[in-house]
Amino acid sequence: MIAKSLGIMLGLAACGVFAGSAVARTMDQPWNIAVTSEAFDAQVAQVRAEMQPKGRYDAIGAADRAMLDADFARISELLRSKESGKPFIDRDQLELANAQERVNAILTRNDGDRLICKMEQRTGTNFKQKVCMTARQREEITRKAQEGYQRELMKGGATQERGN
Repeated sequence: MIAKSLGIMLGLAACGVFAGSAVARTMDQPWNIAVTSEAFDAQVAQVRAEMQPKGRYDAIGAADRAMLDADFARISELLRSKESGKPFIDRDQLELANAQERVNAILTRNDGDRLICKMEQRTGTNFKQKVCMTARQREEITRKAQEGYQRELMKGGATQERGN
C-alpha cells in the first residue's frame, strides 16, 4: 500500500498529476518537459481508475471531474504538440503550469487517503490529544454517527431541540 502510494505520489507532481520535474525552469533557462505524452496518458489512466467507487479519489464531484477531464485533455494536447516539434511558447508554458496546478488542487482536496491530524478534547478531561485519521475514515465516522442519531430519533430515544 505504501509502495503504491509512493509510486503514485512520485509519478504525480506535488500530490497531483505528473512528475514535478515536468516543467522545471529558472528565469534564464528554456522550459524542459521531462514527461512524454505516453507517460502522462498512463498516469491519467491511473488517476481515472482511482476515481472509481471505493478508489482514492472517489469523492470528486461532477463539476471537478469535468474540470479534470478538460485539463487532462489540454495537458495531453500540449505535450503532444511539444513532441511534434512545435515551439513551446510562453503562453503554452503558462497554460500547462496552470492546468497542472488546477489538477493538483482538485486531487489533493479530494484525496481520501490524505492524513488529517487534529487536536481533540478527550471525554471527561480538558486535555487534548492528537488524533490522526485519513479523510475517508473521518467521513465514515461522521456518517455512522449521523445514522445512529437519526435511528435514535426515529425510535424516539433521542430528542431534537427546536432550531432557530
